[in-house]
Amino acid sequence: MMKYLTLPVLALMQLQAMQYDLQFENDRVRVIRVVLDPHEKVGLHRDALQQIVVGLKGGTVTRLEADGREVDVVFPTGQAVYRPIDPEGEYHEGVNASDEELELIIVQLKD
Repeated sequence: MMKYLTLPVLALMQLQAMQYDLQFENDRVRVIRVVLDPHEKVGLHRDALQQIVVGLKGGTVTRLEADGREVDVVFPTGQAVYRPIDPEGEYHEGVNASDEELELIIVQLKD
């Protein structure tokens, strides 16, 4: 049955495995608290909204790009990091490759 699910549905199912708590949402922004356990992977997805990410307990997320590249994105504790929209059709996975938990606040800008 899984073969009939669309990519966004599969990504959402994989996102729900991590600690993903909606903190606030309106027509302009969505604020999410995310906890990534050590070595936890976020499934294939595309960041379709601009984001400001604040590391409550920061660290590095390794982006596993569809073309095979690995790109480390650092989220320092107590600092805000801007993340742009991913290009249309470009997907990636993410992994907390460390032995430490990461806790992030993600503010997604809807417009």
